[in-house]
Amino acid sequence: MTGQALLAWLDGRGVAVWVRVERVRGSTPREAGAWMLVGEREASGTIGGGHLEFTAIADARALLRAGRRVAVRTVALGPSLGQCCGGTVELSFRRLDAAERGWIEQLAALEQDRHVGHARLATRLDPMAVPGAVTAAVAAVDAVAERRAGVAHSRLLDGPAGPGEFVSTLHWQPWHVWVFGAGHVGTALVQVLAALPAAVVWVDPREAAFPPAPPAGVRTVEADSPAHAVATVPAGADVLVMTHSHALDFDVCMAMLSRDDLGYCGLIGSATKAVAFARRFAHRGLDASRVARLHCPIGRRDADPQRIALDKHPGAIALAVASELWQRRRHATVPETEPAWPSP
Repeated sequence: MTGQALLAWLDGRGVAVWVRVERVRGSTPREAGAWMLVGEREASGTIGGGHLEFTAIADARALLRAGRRVAVRTVALGPSLGQCCGGTVELSFRRLDAAERGWIEQLAALEQDRHVGHARLATRLDPMAVPGAVTAAVAAVDAVAERRAGVAHSRLLDGPAGPGEFVSTLHWQPWHVWVFGAGHVGTALVQVLAALPAAVVWVDPREAAFPPAPPAGVRTVEADSPAHAVATVPAGADVLVMTHSHALDFDVCMAMLSRDDLGYCGLIGSATKAVAFARRFAHRGLDASRVARLHCPIGRRDADPQRIALDKHPGAIALAVASELWQRRRHATVPETEPAWPSP
C-alpha cells in the first residue's frame, strides 16, 4: 500500500520525491493515481516510462537539489516530448523526508482499516508560485488526510481545497488473491499474478512443491489442511482452487462456498468435473445459489476444438485466469475522482 511503501523508502533509503499522476486527459500511458519514488541515484515504481518518466525523474531531482517541497506540472504527450499518446497528464511532486513522516504514518494506519477505502490529501502551494512550474518555490504539505468525527467510514476527508491548494484523492482497495495448489498451473498463475498489484497467498500441503524462491510479494503457506486455511482468507479475496487432488479440491471448495463474503471463486477442471462436483455439493446440502458462485472450468472461454490443446497449456490457463480476475478487479475498483487544482 502507498503509505507503507513511502515509509519503507524513508526508513531504508532516506529522502525522495513522490511523483504522482493526479489527472489525465485523453490517451496516456498510466492512469490517475499511478506513482513513483525518485531519489538522488535511484527510482522505484513507474508513471508510464518513456520520455515522460525520464523528464519527471529529472524534474524530481531538480526539486530535491533546490530544496523545494511541492510542485505541480501539466505535461502534453506530443511530439515535443517524444511521445505520441496525444493526451495530457498532470503530475504532482512532493518531497518526502522526516518532516512529512506524520501524515505518511497516518495514511499507512488508515490503509489498515478495512472500513476505509480512500482519503484526500490537501497540499498547499506557495501563493507566489506559478501553478504547474516545476521550479516554483512552494510550502510544505500543511494538511493531511485524517478521519473526522461523524464522517462515514467509507470516506476520509481533509476539507475543501482553498486558493493555492490541490487535493490528491488516494484510493486503496487491497486485492487479495489466494491460490490453492502448487502444481504446474498454480505455479504459472502465481508467476503472472506476481507482476500485478495483488497480495498473493499460495497454499499447498506439500512444502517441496513450492519453488526455492517464490516470486517477490507472494506468501507461501504450507497447510496440512488447506480446507481449514480457507477460514483465514480475508473477506472479498479472490480464490482459485487447483490442487493435485480432486478430493482436496472438493474439500477446499466446500469450505470456500460455505462463505458468502469471498470474491471470485474458481475451480480448475472440465465441464464434466463441474457437473460431478455440483452433484456432490448438493448431496452435502450446499444451497444451489452457493454452488452457482463457483466458476468451473476456468481459463477457457473459446469452445473451438482446434484451440483446446492451446487452452490447456499451464501458461495459457494462467493468462486467461489472470486476465479475467484483472477485468473483474477493474470494474470493482472505485474510479479516481478528479482533484481540485489551483487556479492560475
